[in-house]
Amino acid sequence: MKRNFYGWLFILFTSLVFAGQDLDIELTSGNTISVDAYPSDGNTLLVYLPTGRGFGKGYQTTAKELTTKGYDVWALDLHDSYMIPKYKSSINRFNIDDLVNIIAIAKEKSFKSIYFLTTGRGAQLALKIAYQWQLKHPNSTLLKGHIFHSPHLIDGKPGLGSTAKYINIAKFSNLPIYILLPQFGTKFMRSKEIGTQLKNGGSAVFMHRLTGVGYGFHMKKSRDLSKFGIKAKNHLASTYHQAIQLMKTIQVPKIMHTNADINAITKTTFVEPVLQVYRGKQGMSLNLKTLDGEVASLGHYKGQVLLINFWASWCNPCIKEIPSLMRLQQKFNEKDFKIITINVGEPRDKIVKFIKKLKLTLPILLDENGKAVKEWGVYAYPSNFLIDREGVIRYGFRGALEWDDQSVINTIKTLL
Repeated sequence: MKRNFYGWLFILFTSLVFAGQDLDIELTSGNTISVDAYPSDGNTLLVYLPTGRGFGKGYQTTAKELTTKGYDVWALDLHDSYMIPKYKSSINRFNIDDLVNIIAIAKEKSFKSIYFLTTGRGAQLALKIAYQWQLKHPNSTLLKGHIFHSPHLIDGKPGLGSTAKYINIAKFSNLPIYILLPQFGTKFMRSKEIGTQLKNGGSAVFMHRLTGVGYGFHMKKSRDLSKFGIKAKNHLASTYHQAIQLMKTIQVPKIMHTNADINAITKTTFVEPVLQVYRGKQGMSLNLKTLDGEVASLGHYKGQVLLINFWASWCNPCIKEIPSLMRLQQKFNEKDFKIITINVGEPRDKIVKFIKKLKLTLPILLDENGKAVKEWGVYAYPSNFLIDREGVIRYGFRGALEWDDQSVINTIKTLL
């Protein structure tokens, strides 16, 4: 009985989240940055940067584990420090000079190596800080590399059927970069494209693809993860350690100087939730397997008005719009109007479970390796293309709609 008690006590304590030490860093600008600090040997520092929406507390267990491997961790609470609300583009409102100053302070504290660790749009911030530090300290070898989860480096919001433009700073990175890409996330199918951008400035890029793992796994609770996600999260500290050991072997080239504005970004405008006139490329092909293993192409639907819908079961807006898509199909004769859904990169058994859960009745094609996603210029899910009887894409919408809304129905009728 006594043994069982201590056994349960051990499990209880090892499952607790240990918070770090509160550290306020006074900057030369007069600003103060709040840091959740996890001290270790004082030699190698991981600077944890937030995404536009912050980073909650999901990093704390991994940060504690990293200290046992000899890494100090500073998680910068930038939103509260600057009193900026948490939203996607808030990442562009932080003072880069202040953050470069933090690197100088870390140097004064005798850190010998610094790596940046972040997710999504936080990668933009990390690249800007590193570049500005290197400009001011061209002979410094303090900064060693980056660890990025699903880095978001696209400038603005690419239109359907277009090729995305990447932010300027992505082209001028020279530090080694280790990227973790979960399978169930929008960046997984774009790994080569992302890597190509980052290699322009001389960066060595390492891609770690995580099969069966969902986006944001490293910040979620275990109860919200698949068995693959739990395994990936439990091994994060070891993964980061291995990434750092790998990046240590890289000879970092000199940075490329540029007159381009590395802080320039394209402002995105709000789009009304109605079908938009399509202005992207035309003439894309479509040759994909069905769940039954047969091959379907656009030629199978010649003479029909088509709605092509790209989706994934991990995409909440996709789930939200599917019932209205099914209601829309019921309002038209399938000989004249057909909805074809394209699942992006998910295994058959996962799709079958999803079909049963939502009672999905629409045809499903499988874009298993992202070929259609790339050809059709799809960068977000859901993405929708409305095609007339001659095969010309006339309308589109990036995001979820209420598809049985009368305005949508009226637009479809103009094509019949």
